[in-house]
Amino acid sequence: MNYRIYNGSSLVTTISSKSYSFSSLQPNTSYQFSVAAYNGKREGTKATITVRTRGVRLVVAKSLTVDSTVNLMYQEYSLGLVPIGTEPKGMFGGGNREALTAKVIASTNGQSTIELQSSFNKLAENTKLVLQNGVYCAFVGYKAIYLR
Repeated sequence: MNYRIYNGSSLVTTISSKSYSFSSLQPNTSYQFSVAAYNGKREGTKATITVRTRGVRLVVAKSLTVDSTVNLMYQEYSLGLVPIGTEPKGMFGGGNREALTAKVIASTNGQSTIELQSSFNKLAENTKLVLQNGVYCAFVGYKAIYLR
C-alpha cells in the first residue's frame, strides 16, 4: 500500500512507509496537510489536518514577564556592522527595517524566551540578544535585532 501526501491541493510525494516529515516550513504559517491511501489505480478518501507552525524563538538575557508582549526592531546593514561603503546602495545606516512583536513564553534565571508573532525568518532559532551599550540586541553578519 502506498500513501499520497498533499500540502493543500498540491501532491508532495507518494510514499510506502507510514511516516513523512515536511521540511522548509515557514514560521507562524498555517498549512493544510492530507494523506490518502493509493493502490496504484485509485486513491482513497483523504484525511486532512490544518496546523500552524510557531514563530521563531529568540533568547533575551533579561527577565521579562511571561505572557507579556515586547517590541523589537530588525534591520540590515546597521552602522558599525559592515565597513562604510560595503553596504548595498541605499542601505547606509540600516535598511530593510521591520518592526516585530514577540510574546514572552518563558523566563527563568535572568533569561527569557520570546516567540515572534509573525512569519519573520531572517534569524536563526534561539538567537541570543545580549546587553550592549544599554540595549538588548543580537548581531548576525549584516543583520541586527534590537529589543525596544
